[in-house]
Amino acid sequence: MNFSFWLNDKEFNINLEEKVKNDILVSLGKKKYRVSVEFLSSDEIILNIDGKIHNVFINSNSLSYSVYVNGRFFKVEKKPDSQFIGEKGAKPGKRDIRTSMPGRIVKVCVQEGDKVKGGQAVLVLEAMKMQNEIKSPQSGIITKINPEAGDSVEAGALLFSIE
Repeated sequence: MNFSFWLNDKEFNINLEEKVKNDILVSLGKKKYRVSVEFLSSDEIILNIDGKIHNVFINSNSLSYSVYVNGRFFKVEKKPDSQFIGEKGAKPGKRDIRTSMPGRIVKVCVQEGDKVKGGQAVLVLEAMKMQNEIKSPQSGIITKINPEAGDSVEAGALLFSIE
């Protein structure tokens, strides 16, 4: 399986090849790494990369991933493919935003029918004793808000839709 990602405006291509369950050969350029994966929960994993152990915690919202590797923080932004390919005329279309982890809705910042800008807070989700602003991934109109303040949500639950 091939992936591309960007770091400091430089594109990297990576190939993942699962040898046996949870044992992956990772190729990045000419370098190859043997990676064993142990899933502790839906957002915490242990990686054994060529014999070195790494504890990884990943939290996701509609705009980015917060990644902690052995206590070091990295923010990975989610961007539409059109931003990378240069399609200036691309229209985002409808998007459903779902939560990656269970939690409780603390605050809903907008209503159905409201116009929002990309990056604008739509609601606040409390998960694992942390409050996370869930932001709109694009400018548009909120067509649906599923939960209300005080509601509990499960991982994968629809939070809101935007067009």
